[in-house]
Amino acid sequence: MSLKSKRVLVLNVDKDNDIGVATGIRTPLIGREKVLSAATLFAIKSPEDSDTNSIFATINTYDSLVQEGYTCEIAVIAGTEEGGFKADIKVASELEYILKTFQTDGVVFVSDGAADEQVIPTIQSKVPVISVKRVFVQQEKSVEETYVLFYRYLKKLAEPQLSRVALGVPGVLVLALVALYLANLLNYALLAAGVIIGSVLVIKGFNMDSSLKSAWSESPIKLITSVIGLIISSVAIYRGISLGLQATTLPEELAKFASLVLIHTIDLLIIGFAIYLGGSLVVKYLEESPKIWHQIVGLVSLVFIRQIVIAAAPIIEDPNASLIPIIVTSALGVTVCALMVIIFSMTPRFRGKELARRKS
Repeated sequence: MSLKSKRVLVLNVDKDNDIGVATGIRTPLIGREKVLSAATLFAIKSPEDSDTNSIFATINTYDSLVQEGYTCEIAVIAGTEEGGFKADIKVASELEYILKTFQTDGVVFVSDGAADEQVIPTIQSKVPVISVKRVFVQQEKSVEETYVLFYRYLKKLAEPQLSRVALGVPGVLVLALVALYLANLLNYALLAAGVIIGSVLVIKGFNMDSSLKSAWSESPIKLITSVIGLIISSVAIYRGISLGLQATTLPEELAKFASLVLIHTIDLLIIGFAIYLGGSLVVKYLEESPKIWHQIVGLVSLVFIRQIVIAAAPIIEDPNASLIPIIVTSALGVTVCALMVIIFSMTPRFRGKELARRKS
C-alpha cells in the first residue's frame, strides 16, 4: 500500500475544553465546514486563546494533505475544564465515535503545546499517531506590549486568592526587615525571612488556614481549648526532656532519663488533655448531646492515667521495683471507668435522647 493510499485523520485536541467554554459548541466536530465555523466563532469569542490558532493550523494541515492527494478527514475533540482523568476519558470516548464514522490508518496530531499533547498515549491506544505538529504563536516584542503584559500580571495579583501570598508575604518580609533594622538586629534578617517564608509554605502546603476557618466556624470553643491544650502539651514535653537531660548522662543513664521525662511531663500533659476534653464537654453540653458522658469518663480516666504513669516511672528506672502500685491503680482505674460507662449507658436521660435521635 502506497503512503498516499492511506486514510489520514487530522486531529486537534482541546484537553481543557476552552472552545466549549467560550462558544458553547459541543464536540466532537467532524468535517472541514464544522471545524472552520467553530474556529471562526472561537476566534471572535476568545481571540487571545492559543487554541484558536491551533484549530486554524489543523485546517491548514488538512488542506495541504488534501492538495497532495491524501484521503483525509479533519476533526476536533475536547476534554473537560478540570482536566486530568475525566478529560482523558472524554477524549477517548469522542475519538472512538470519530473512528466509527471514518476508518483511518493513522492520525496527524496538531496541538499548541505540551498540555494537549498529554493525550497522545490515549490516542495511540486507539489508532497510530503518524505525526505531531506543534503550533507556536508568534508574539510582537515591543516595549509597549511588555508594559501591557506587566500591567495585566499586576492586576492579576490583586485578586484575593493571589494577593495574600503574592503581596502579603513580601509585605510581612519588608516590615520584618524594617523592625530588625530599627532594633539593630539586621544580621538576623536571613533567619527572619526563613521563618516567615517557611511558615507560609507549611500553612499553605497543609491547607492549615482553611482548616482553621472550618474549625472556627464549627466551634470556636473547641478550637480555642484545642490550641491551648496543644501549647501546654508541647511545653510539658519540652520541660520533661530538658529536665531529664540536665539530671542524666546519655546514653549511659537512658532508663533514668526516660523515667524523669515521664515524671516531669505527666502533670502538664494531663492538664493539656483535660483542657481539650473540657472544651469538648462544654460544646456537647451546649448542643445537649446525649454523648456528653464520653468527655466526663475521659476526664476521670486522666486522673488514673497520671497515677499509672507515676507508678510506671520507677519501674522503668529499676525493673526490680514493686509492681503493686501500678497494678492496683490500673485495676481501680479500669473498674471506675467501666462502672461510669455502665451507669451512663443505663441512665434514661442519656439513653432516651440517644434512642430518640436515632429514630429521628
